[in-house]
Order: sequence, then C-alpha cells, then structure tokens
Amino acid sequence: MPPLRDLTDMPLSQQSMPGADVRVPMTIRHRSWFDRVFRVPLSGKLLGANLLVALIALASLFIARSPNETLTESLVVAVSAVVFSIAANIALVAVALRPLRELERTAQRVWAGDFTVRARPTQSEDPNLGRVRSAINLLLDGMHHDRARMRRLALHAITVGDRERARVGRELHESSAQWLAGLTLELAAMARDASDEPTRAQLMRMQQLALQVMEQVRALSETLHPRVLDDLGLAPALQHLARKTSEHGVETTADTSGVDAAIPPHVASVLYDVAREAVANATRHASPAHVEVHLTTEQGRARLDVRDDGHGMDVGEAERGGFGLFSMRERVALVNGTFELESRPGDGTRVVATVALADEDGR
Repeated sequence: MPPLRDLTDMPLSQQSMPGADVRVPMTIRHRSWFDRVFRVPLSGKLLGANLLVALIALASLFIARSPNETLTESLVVAVSAVVFSIAANIALVAVALRPLRELERTAQRVWAGDFTVRARPTQSEDPNLGRVRSAINLLLDGMHHDRARMRRLALHAITVGDRERARVGRELHESSAQWLAGLTLELAAMARDASDEPTRAQLMRMQQLALQVMEQVRALSETLHPRVLDDLGLAPALQHLARKTSEHGVETTADTSGVDAAIPPHVASVLYDVAREAVANATRHASPAHVEVHLTTEQGRARLDVRDDGHGMDVGEAERGGFGLFSMRERVALVNGTFELESRPGDGTRVVATVALADEDGR
C-alpha cells in the first residue's frame, strides 16, 4: 500500500484527477467536521454554548451543594438560571442581527430593479454592521453612477447610429433612387424610339429591372430609418408601419390614442425598432390573422404593446435561438427600459416594452 500523502504536496492536476489513489489525511477530515460545526446558525451556537455552560454549572452545583439544600431546590435554581441566560442571549442576538433584515430588504429591491434604494440605519445597529451597511451603500452609489454613465454612452451611441442610418437612408432615397428613376425614363424613351421589336422588348425588360431596383432601394431607405419617424414622431410612424404591413396581407392596427406626452427621439427610435421587429417576427413566423400595436404614455413612461393571434412559440427556445429577440431586449435595456415576452404555442404572442421618458437624473 503506498504511503499516505498530503494533498498540499501534490500537483493540482493530480489532486483533481478522477480515480486518483489518494486518501484524505485525518487533519483535513477533522477540519471539515470543525467547519461544519461553525456553519451552524448563531442561535444554534449560542444554544449549544449555553447548554455546555449549564452542564458545567450543574456539575459544579452538585459538587459544591450545601448539605442544607435539597436536590430539587438546586435543580430549580440551576435550570432557571440557564433558561434566563439562553433567553437573554437569544434576545440580544435577535436585536443585534435586526439590521441584517434591512440589508436583505435592500438586496431584494435592488435585485427587483430598484437601484435607488439604500440600506437605512436602525436604532439597534451594531457599529460593525453599520460599517457593512455603509460599504454596501457605497457600492450601490458607485453602481448607480456607472449605470448613469452607461446610459449616457448608450444614448449617444443610439443617437449617432440613428443619425447615420437617417443619412444613409436619405442618400438612398434622394440620390440613388433619383438616378434610378432617371434611368427608367431614359430606357422608356429608348424603347419608344427603337426601330425593331427585339430591341424594344429588351429595353422594356431593362426598364422593368431598373424599376424593381428603384423600389428595393426606396424600401431599403425606409427600413434603415423611416423619415416619418423624424418628421412626425413615433405615433404616426407606428400608423405608417401598420398600413404597410396591412398592404402585405396581414391586418394590422395601431392604437396611439393613449399618447399624451412628448416622447424623446432616442426613446421613439428604440420603441419603433421593437415594434417593427415584433410585427416582422409575427408576420414571418406566426401566420397571424391580426396584429395589434398599442402605444401609451402614463406616469412618465412610454409603453409599447404588440400582440398577434398567431400560433405562438416556445419562449425559452425562441430566446436561445433568436437574435431578433436578443436585439430587442438589449436595445430596450440600453435606455433603462424593461422588455417582456409572453407566448405559448397556439396562443399568440405579446411583446411589451416600457421605457422612461426621462432618465433617473431627470433629463
């Protein structure tokens, strides 16, 4: 049998190797048992310590008991002292650990998305726990400032990207499309003046191809950045999106009657992209008979709700395999909004995006 070896003297590759012929030293087993004892909750430790003290006290009491005292009297005195000691210790521990509940409440609210909450001091706060609370609040302050900086950077990136897409869209619409329109007119004139039928037919085919390319260029410019979004705002842009979708065979309505506040351009851009992607996903994959788009503003927030009556989908599978859903979720998160997707196979799909009209700093 090979001699026992301490794990600390072995290479890491051998320590983690499955099936290695290594027996755990006794010191490590004792250390694990010792650690398990110290993982017991504080109330359990106090109870165990008080019981140990009680046993020692009882033993001492029996040894040093006065001849005039009865055994019952000694036991009553000892048990009363032990019970009082345990109750006092548990009460003191409960009061001392009460600030931890405030820290837990703060952590729960931060996890739920409330990044403005801070842990408040309590009357029974221990100085050490007070330092822990101050450190946690300091971390939350730093996270708040980092999130604000990230939102400003995201807003800048969205604004610059929208400007660039709008510029490219205008170039396509006002330059490339116009040149193609002129080319179709020239081909039409050449076809009219052609002396033989084969040449005329070929020129007319070229004119039709040029017309198709022109329509694709205009559609591409509209896809990059709809001019109606810049010129008239989000509500008319959603109405335009609904009309264009209906023209392609899927009845689509846009209800924007609940909009009673101005929507900043960066919020309008994000919500329009979400609406366009949600409508495109529905018409492309869900085969719906009807798609509804609802836009409302209330309590300083804009809420976009897109619903369809298609065959639905498995949300988990769609989240794993769909870049479109990931893009929508991330784009909404960049402007400090929330994104929700509800769907079940055979029960339609609902996409909800909610974004604050002003950031946490009031801008």
